[in-house]
Amino acid sequence: MRINKRFNSYCSAIVSLFTVALLALASCSKVEPKDVVYEEKEKTILLYFASHNNLSTDAASNISKIIQGYVPSDGNIVLYCNNFDLSTKQMKDTLPVLVNVSRNKKGDVQIDTIYKFPYINSCTKNQMKSVMNITKTICPAKHYGLVLWSHGTGWLPAGYYTLDPSTSSDEGKRMAAYAPVFGGAASSRNAAGVSSGHSASGGSRGSRTLFPEPEGGVDPYAHMVKSFGSELGTEMSIFDIQEAIDDSHFDFIALDACLMGGIEIAYQLKDCCDYVISSPAEILTDSFPYDKVIERMFNEDYTGVAKDFYDYYNAQSGEYRSATISTVKCSELESVAEEAAKLFEKYRSGIPTLDVTNVQRYFRFNDHWFYDLKDYLDNLCGYAETVAFGEALKKAVIAKYTTGQMISLVIDPAKFSGLSSYINNPEEPTLTTYYQKYAWNEKVGMIVPATSSE
Repeated sequence: MRINKRFNSYCSAIVSLFTVALLALASCSKVEPKDVVYEEKEKTILLYFASHNNLSTDAASNISKIIQGYVPSDGNIVLYCNNFDLSTKQMKDTLPVLVNVSRNKKGDVQIDTIYKFPYINSCTKNQMKSVMNITKTICPAKHYGLVLWSHGTGWLPAGYYTLDPSTSSDEGKRMAAYAPVFGGAASSRNAAGVSSGHSASGGSRGSRTLFPEPEGGVDPYAHMVKSFGSELGTEMSIFDIQEAIDDSHFDFIALDACLMGGIEIAYQLKDCCDYVISSPAEILTDSFPYDKVIERMFNEDYTGVAKDFYDYYNAQSGEYRSATISTVKCSELESVAEEAAKLFEKYRSGIPTLDVTNVQRYFRFNDHWFYDLKDYLDNLCGYAETVAFGEALKKAVIAKYTTGQMISLVIDPAKFSGLSSYINNPEEPTLTTYYQKYAWNEKVGMIVPATSSE
């Protein structure tokens, strides 16, 4: 499509010389971490770019927006990223660095390389934890914010979304293929442009095919979206991210990756931060409008972050007018879980026969693991039964916006609650087992262990 070619050209053009200069500086600066410790400031925001993959050019574009945008006088913008080649705009090497963007005592913007790592895969909990600890040591602050930028596949097990169908003819083999390592050798779905490798059983419900696959098994819009973490076949699970954060606490966590706006993720991270900003559907490669939202993040205007995101994409045309975004207040999620638990206790038995084709979905083609949370329970229980749940959800989701579409997928604003959910499919035993590990499921009991099932 001509519009796609224009968009790719546009993305390449906006990788400015300023960004290249920054990354070149990061590549060759002498690093003396023990001597580079800044005075404590009000807030430090760490932007973790896991971009040693097909998103490297997009990362450069995003970094350009950040350093040309708002830089606070009493804060640090710390970028974890890889180096790029000046001429090709591609990865020059795999050595990640920490770069601090701040203002000195004169008020001038300064860009410093504060740490250079030896090669290590960015999509591991040990590296993420190391980056967080170094950031807190070198750029201390009273408050911290975190942006996780990369590919994303929601709550799914690492590697499950991207498994090639040729390696798995049934759901059991699929589990065996990804279980030994996180990510295996599978490449990103959106990087490769192939459809997800659902198995014959996983792609159906009650012997019914749920949703069609793209023609020829190739997603024609794969280049538009950035489906957290994928580097050299390694992916991180939500449990990895939670362990990496460990005893840290952030004012907010923004997940700049596809399909991360799920109740399972928000509830798992609720004790790690005060607010979660994410998209239940995919995110286009333009990402967040960082030239605007960074100031919102420093000023604790997290609903404004969501509004700026929506405004940016709502001003686009055609397929590029595609966005879903929400801001969740974590302190309200326990009430949401309590109300959901009452509903699942009463209506759990109806899940296997629920017609999921009537529920608002946030996936394209047959990647059938992400449905609207409120619309799911409305269909399962009936609107009259979900009133209390709906009120609790409104207090938790303090901002939500959608343009009404995600490329080819229609999203009904009236059904858009701001959070997605898995709908348990008995024909996917791998996911049934894995899902029970989530704190959300432990609290609400959508899936109960076989020994205690009714």
